[in-house]
Amino acid sequence: MKKTKLMIAGLLVVLTPSAMAANFKLDANGNEPFYQTNISKEVYQYTHSSTLQDLTIQNASGEQVPYALMPYEDLHPQTTTHQDSKPLIIYPIKESALGNPNELRIHLQKGAGNTSLDIVSSDGEAAASKKTNAIYLLDAGKKHAPLETISVDWQGVDGKLLTLEVLISNDLQSWSHAGNAVLLKTVNANNSLLQNTISLDSPTEARYLQIRATDPSSSSFNLTKANAEYSKVQSIAPQLVLQTIQFIERSEDTKNGLVNIDFESSGHFPASYLHVKLPQNNTITNATIQVRNNTNEPWEYLTSASVYRLMQQGKTFTSPDVVLSPTAARYWRLQFNQASGGIGAENPSLSLGWLPSTVVWNARGQAPFTLHVGEKPSIVNNVSIASLIPEYKIEKIQTLANAGLTLEVSTNNTTTEQANTWTAPIDYKRWLLWGGLFLGVLLLAGMAFSLLKTDTKE
Repeated sequence: MKKTKLMIAGLLVVLTPSAMAANFKLDANGNEPFYQTNISKEVYQYTHSSTLQDLTIQNASGEQVPYALMPYEDLHPQTTTHQDSKPLIIYPIKESALGNPNELRIHLQKGAGNTSLDIVSSDGEAAASKKTNAIYLLDAGKKHAPLETISVDWQGVDGKLLTLEVLISNDLQSWSHAGNAVLLKTVNANNSLLQNTISLDSPTEARYLQIRATDPSSSSFNLTKANAEYSKVQSIAPQLVLQTIQFIERSEDTKNGLVNIDFESSGHFPASYLHVKLPQNNTITNATIQVRNNTNEPWEYLTSASVYRLMQQGKTFTSPDVVLSPTAARYWRLQFNQASGGIGAENPSLSLGWLPSTVVWNARGQAPFTLHVGEKPSIVNNVSIASLIPEYKIEKIQTLANAGLTLEVSTNNTTTEQANTWTAPIDYKRWLLWGGLFLGVLLLAGMAFSLLKTDTKE
């Protein structure tokens, strides 16, 4: 009987699976109350949740400390803005003293040697026959960034407020109001004052601008220089985490002209970008992306995208990453239609990309601190950033000390490339039931044999 209990205990140890989990040491140097830690690819490899809901942080006493998960977009700017300046071409012209600027028709003709202006009022009279005021036509070019302000220099009317109006047009026929400005330039022995900026009511991409003095007494205003001030906004390429997933098989539906190429992901990666690497140059095709988590489930459509790999003048041009809503799936399929370009005999590779989150945590208690992932605890101290740091500001979060991650222990005793958090755990209850039944049968057989042997001796 004692041997039977030992056998059952041994079977329990063998059949009870260890959860695929990992411990990471947090390298927090100093005595700061808060630290920030960038979530590494290894953490995503061991998590069983695409939103990291099985992540905990503990101090040396094993106590959980509170933390907040910050999305990548909250801490990393997606665009950058810088100021640029461009000199504008100035055409000084004379305009009839009209009550409505839209009554003026301006025709600009550029020749080989010079540029001529033909200005006619709506009643057909020559503009020069009437009392005139000086105005200026500015050419900003066909294509330019939205223009916000214009800095100018001028001669005449020094020491006097100069009021201006700015009009804009794309065809030199229809003009619309774009803003008003006041200029002032004073110079004396003691000090000087300069206001030479014209701010538009809203950024404009119009090619032509008309600057006119609204005060008739400012006819001596002579515009000598004008610079357009632009705010150029440029996108910043995100720092993606990329994980190449394993190719499984290729199947072909010759009847419908489809080629299916299947892959398997080893982790719950929250993929929001797909990097498709085509094997052959000068390939242009369309791919349909499908996913599922179990082989007995139907494929679910995600999106379609054009993919290409072209070679021109010794340079290789590839299609951008496919953008999709964050998706964590075990099986991925690239489906190519031979009628829309198809795919050659070689198979492409597929990589999942995502923007890693940052964990901001409270260093309460004694070091060392440990980040654990892979097992869902009864309590998770995941709080909002507003609860963790009252009256927080993103700028302050960005200046927190950084604590790195070092993998210490993984309970599955495999490398991160071999670990697969999608693998279903062993149904040990069923195996224990069958094992217990088998051991019971052996026990009864042993007892029967013992009784039979006793009866034979007697």
